[in-house]
Amino acid sequence: MFESLKRLFRGPSVRIQGVDKLPEGESKKISLGDPLAGGAEVILCRRGGRLFAVDVRCPHEGGRIVDGPLREGRYVVCPLHNYKFDPETGRALGVACKDARTYRVSEQGRDCEIFL
Repeated sequence: MFESLKRLFRGPSVRIQGVDKLPEGESKKISLGDPLAGGAEVILCRRGGRLFAVDVRCPHEGGRIVDGPLREGRYVVCPLHNYKFDPETGRALGVACKDARTYRVSEQGRDCEIFL
């Protein structure tokens, strides 16, 4: 019953397998269902030994945040204007831009759960 209550308050989640293979300082684009039906596309990244998830949609002029190595080993980047975002908070660095949307991530062994 406790698990049912936790799911109710956390909202829907998606389980991603094999995230233990994502190296430190790297990111990977993950599709979480159909975006038109409540799903999302996220950039899953590992920094400081922790996993973070950032929406691929840049809040500035419809750009897309890309996967690959984290800039300076710390930030995800939208190449449209070279904006950097902190994957932990979504905060845009040094620019007048709204923060990127982040998702809560719970790592469990080799897998993780991303809460939409």
